[in-house]
This record gives sequence, structure tokens and C-alpha cells, in this order.
Amino acid sequence: MGRAVFTDLDGTLLGSDQNLSPANHDVLEELGQHGILRVVITGRSLFSCRRVLNKSFPIDILVTSTGAGIFSYPELELLFDQALTEAEVSESIEVLNALKLDFMVHDPVPDNHRFRWYQHTTHNPDFAHRLTLYQGHHRPIEELDKFSKTSTQLVAVSMPGDNGSALPYLKQKLSRLTVVRTTSPLDHQSTWYEIFPSNVSKSSAAAWVCSEFNLDSNEVFAIGNDYNDLDLLRWCTRSRVVANAPPELTSEFEIVASHDDDGFTQGVVEWLDSL
Repeated sequence: MGRAVFTDLDGTLLGSDQNLSPANHDVLEELGQHGILRVVITGRSLFSCRRVLNKSFPIDILVTSTGAGIFSYPELELLFDQALTEAEVSESIEVLNALKLDFMVHDPVPDNHRFRWYQHTTHNPDFAHRLTLYQGHHRPIEELDKFSKTSTQLVAVSMPGDNGSALPYLKQKLSRLTVVRTTSPLDHQSTWYEIFPSNVSKSSAAAWVCSEFNLDSNEVFAIGNDYNDLDLLRWCTRSRVVANAPPELTSEFEIVASHDDDGFTQGVVEWLDSL
């Protein structure tokens, strides 16, 4: 059976400049030469990934939207996708409305860079930033009570200082779905709550890849930096977090250097040396 490396993208594999360092590039190439499957597993949509990954990026599998879409790379053949039903979307909207959270409802994979949105607040800079970033790919929801569609995910954007306070309520009310907390990749302060189908998560995606490609799940390595990596890091028997991860992660997992100091390379090299 084969081996694999699962890595988050932003804040882990890429530096603050959203580029792949020469050291991280070289170690990815080395993994490929050893026949070790290289898997990027990110919260980004395919559209968003294309902004930072070129066709020569040295990976084999691209897992997007926290596991809702899985693609071969660089061919970008869709291997797996999952979406919320209309009923699940309606249920999620009802719960988000109760909390007065600003949210976005994304189209199914691979077009989930397109979305409809609803805003309760009058001033939410991170929400506004995301609307600007995806200009031309979204429109507001005019009448919530008449809104009905399937969706890859819902993204609710809270305000800085939230610190995940709504997560327990969301998980309780939407217990049949997957609710993930993540730090905004835009302002690096605001909290995002992402709602997915029940079988969508980074760890579920990793397990699917292991099954599909005949990999030994006990012989894989995972590395990440944020709350949405938690289930993957806990699922994998050998995990690391980069030094720029929040305290909740650095207190639970072994730490390597930051994403700006080639922590990915350090983690992979230590793992290879232990084999």
C-alpha cells in the first residue's frame, strides 16, 4: 500500500505572500519521486485555487472546499463532490438568521465560487471584502422565504472578536450537518462558520483518498495551521502544525517552523526520516 502527505494550503504550504517557497517546492518534488501521493486539502474553491496554483504545481490531488470537491491534478478531473439538499440549505439559513449572521450560499462544485448572499449587519468589512473579491460572481437573496436551492456550502462571516462563540449553538442546531470554524483568510481576524453536508470534512476527504488510491491510512502525514484542519490532524496518526497556528492547535500537536520559514519542509523531512 502507498503513502501520502496531506497539507493545508494557506498558512501552511504557502507563505504569507501566497507563493510556494523553493524549499517546499523541492520537497514536494522529492515526494513525487518517491511515489508518495501529494494532496493539497484546502477550504478554497477550485476557482480560488486557480488564483494561486499553476498547472506545474507539484501535487497529485487537489481537495477543495474542505472536502466537498476532489480533483486530480493538474488535469482537474472531478473525482468526488457533495452538496447540501434544498431542505438542508433552508434549515441552515433559519439557524443563521436566528443568530443574525451575514452569510453566503454557494453553488454546487465545481462552480461554488458563485453564490447568493444575505446581510443582517450594516457594516461587516470582511464580508464586504469577500463580495469585492468575487465581484461578478454573486447576487443578493431578495426574499429568504422563497429562496430554495442546493449548495456546496454556506459561509457565515462573523465580526472580529467573535472567537468562535456561535460554534456550539450551530453544531447543536445543525447536528446532522458538518459545521466548521475557520479564521478568515482575508483579514486573518474574523471568524467564518462553514456549513457542509454531514460527510464533508478534511478527514473524510483524506479517508476517501486513502481508500480510492489504496493507501495505508497509518502511513500518511498531515500538516495544517487552523481550526478547519483539526479533524484531519486528529484523524492522522502523524500530524504537525506550523508555528503560526493558534494556541488551541499548538498546544495539542507537535510544532514545526512557521509557513514563512518552510515549516512544511521541516515536517515532511522529519516524517520521512522516521519511516
